[in-house]
Amino acid sequence: MTAVELRTEIIRMIENEGDTSVLEAIRTLLIKLHLHGEDDLTDDEVAELEGRYQDMVSGKTKAHTREESMAKVRRLIA
Repeated sequence: MTAVELRTEIIRMIENEGDTSVLEAIRTLLIKLHLHGEDDLTDDEVAELEGRYQDMVSGKTKAHTREESMAKVRRLIA
């Protein structure tokens, strides 16, 4: 898979992700990589990210579509 294909797939997956814990984990990873380089994640941080991902994949945590998330936000602020 090329870098462009990977980036496209990752963006599509992020756009469809509604679980804020997953999005926060991705954000944390990208910030750390951008600011400090790849080697700055501790083993505990890697384990946390992997655990969150496995929870999502296994169904332990529920992902929401963008539409579901927006509808929930609208209900909360109405």
